[in-house]
Amino acid sequence: MNDALITVDFNIEKAWGETIEDRGSQITYSALGQRAPIEEKEKWDPDFTKRKKMKILLDKLIPGFSISLGGTTSVDITKPGIDKAYGIMKLRDTFNIEIEEMIFIGDAIFPGGNDYPPKEAGVASIKIKGPEESKRVIETIIACLETI
Repeated sequence: MNDALITVDFNIEKAWGETIEDRGSQITYSALGQRAPIEEKEKWDPDFTKRKKMKILLDKLIPGFSISLGGTTSVDITKPGIDKAYGIMKLRDTFNIEIEEMIFIGDAIFPGGNDYPPKEAGVASIKIKGPEESKRVIETIIACLETI
């Protein structure tokens, strides 16, 4: 990870908490730390440019893993196939919910983004910019369902 950071020349002046976290099913690198203020996160890499460079490098350095971008500052490293589409399929099988009945909400719904696999799996996907927009979208969906 350090080699990748040096190569892409991230200029991280301050980190709030741990930058590398073992989440069990994935390793997540959070450039500004897990507890960075959202205002700092939002201005660090709003268009994913910095993390796309890191992904290209990590794809070459650790080809046996899947690298995806998510959130406002994170890079996720997983085993191939262990992603949000895998989770969607587990939900489908466990709760007997058809893919066509699901809606996914995420901010990284683009090729290489950690929210793209559900879209590829056929789940209706809504791109949002952050937690507050997620909340509004969910409230709107619930309100619409209540009128049916």
